[in-house]
Amino acid sequence: MADPRPALWLPRHRGRKLAHHLVPAFVVAAFLLALAVAAFLLDHLLIAVSMLALAAAATVSILREFRRHGSVPAPESASVVTSSGRRAATRFAMAGATAAGSAVTVGLGVVTMVAALALEARYLLLHGDQPRLLQLLGSAVLLVVGFGILREGLRLARVAATDHPPGVYLTRSRIVVSGPDGMNEVYWKDVESVAAENPRGRVPLGDRGPAYITVRRRSEGDGLDSRRAARRDFLRERRHKRVVVPVQYLTADPNLLLNAVEHYLTHPEDRPELGTPEALRRLAGHD
Repeated sequence: MADPRPALWLPRHRGRKLAHHLVPAFVVAAFLLALAVAAFLLDHLLIAVSMLALAAAATVSILREFRRHGSVPAPESASVVTSSGRRAATRFAMAGATAAGSAVTVGLGVVTMVAALALEARYLLLHGDQPRLLQLLGSAVLLVVGFGILREGLRLARVAATDHPPGVYLTRSRIVVSGPDGMNEVYWKDVESVAAENPRGRVPLGDRGPAYITVRRRSEGDGLDSRRAARRDFLRERRHKRVVVPVQYLTADPNLLLNAVEHYLTHPEDRPELGTPEALRRLAGHD
């Protein structure tokens, strides 16, 4: 299958090649660890515990990046459980997770949040007669960071709890996305368009390429007037009208995935080959 457009996403470094890109993360982890040691020496136990938890979370994220395979996995034939049963599919891989890793991340988030709340209570209740604005702001920042770590841990837990490997599955009848947001699917006949895009007003991946591959469903013709239909579509856009693939979680080549979805969307006569070696040969450029 020839690429119909130039590559939108640049290759991403993995494994040891990622080391020089993670220098800031190493520096942050070392700095947080140094703060934890200093807080222990100064007998500020709550601050020490929170800094130690943040340093551990940064270290876990670095180790998770280093665990990624050194090459981009090619599409593979697989099966996926859909709303109407198990179907053969061609799978584009997404980053997986383990139950142990997700539990550690959730635990670090909880520890950070508890320490932040304890600091807030300490400065509000025990030092209510003294202005402690900076300490309260610092505790609030710790609380927000801890909540972010907790959310990441819950995302990893959802990925680890799936019955099959996370990824984007192209079957003969539908597109299935199994990832951090759970399972989502859309029938080929209901797809209106597919596009690479960023969230409105933000460019989170910088010059590495768009953040999302978005598959949009067709609008339903249910007899509503144009204003009511537009309002309904707006309210349902986020949950019902789109199937979103976050590129940051893809380990497969996002350029190949986008080209594959576009090809099978515009060539329905080729969809019966999905889930078979013929699809893999086409994606490898042999057809």
